Amino acid sequence: MFLDRLKNLKSYKTETTPCKVKLSSNENPYQLPEWLKEKIAEEVKKIPFNRYPDPSSAELKEAVADFYSVKPENLVLGNGSDELIQLLTTVIGEPDRPVMYPVPTFPMYQVSADITGRPKVEFPLDKEFRLSKKEIDIALEKKPRLAFFASPNNPTGNTLDRELIIYTAENNVFTAVDEAYIDFSDKKDFVDEALSSDRIVVLRTMSKIGLAGIRLGVLIAREDVAQEIDKARPPFNITYPTQVIGKIVLTEGREEIKAQINRIISERKRIMDSLKKIKRIKVYPSDANFFLIKVPDGNKVHKLLIEEGVLVRNMSHLPKMENCLRVSVGKPEENDIFINALKKVIEKL
Repeated sequence: MFLDRLKNLKSYKTETTPCKVKLSSNENPYQLPEWLKEKIAEEVKKIPFNRYPDPSSAELKEAVADFYSVKPENLVLGNGSDELIQLLTTVIGEPDRPVMYPVPTFPMYQVSADITGRPKVEFPLDKEFRLSKKEIDIALEKKPRLAFFASPNNPTGNTLDRELIIYTAENNVFTAVDEAYIDFSDKKDFVDEALSSDRIVVLRTMSKIGLAGIRLGVLIAREDVAQEIDKARPPFNITYPTQVIGKIVLTEGREEIKAQINRIISERKRIMDSLKKIKRIKVYPSDANFFLIKVPDGNKVHKLLIEEGVLVRNMSHLPKMENCLRVSVGKPEENDIFINALKKVIEKL
């Protein structure tokens, strides 16, 4: 009944254990302000739910384009960036040509390749989770047609070497730079390269800056590239509510979103500085709304934190990430609970 390639498919897993403090999914911890919610409610009431939404999402595209300082013609919108990853895996290159990506990284690149039956070329990051030209060259020998680079990388939090990403694209590999966390970084993005190249596109998402619930992903590309990719986009993939809510938040709520991002960046520094004072913990650098720590016993610490009412993401099952935990930046009071709980747990070990 099912395709052979799906029999051994490992679906994407999330942390769902109920806890008082949830720092496991890299979400923005702040709600939209009430005045903005009321404005959204007024506009949602006007939606003709019996009608299909605008298949081109024209008004939302205008708002997104202005938000990213590009033109609407440079955009392809997706039901979350997951749909855009799946779309690229489906339409870029021949089905028998591999997809390449470093590991550890965002698992949807692997999931999308497995669903479409495409070969995968996984190559390792070094011990500090950086790209290696040697490993990229080994991967390129397999003649991949599509590459994914998450930068800042999930789950490691660090920004990847832009010159090696460009090097990959220059070797005739269509390269998608997934910048889901770029809003929390001071590093240069790849938008200029995406607007000028036929081999580089940028992926963005609204999920990390406060709109995970509406599922809105963005692909930025040169006009002709965006036009070709958009041909394969499912019709009506961006719902009426998403179009309405996204437009309002990215226009009238823009300053609130920026203020929330700045609070998260400030909290990230505060937490990481506090954790660096705890013995037996390694804190990795981060340009994202989360950070990675290495503890003496990842599985045990993860379990004990849950007992303390704090849920983080246990990454110990991934290569080179033994005893590593990924921690999202929460509200100040949540972060304080986490810091105190971690200190308590480490003392027990």
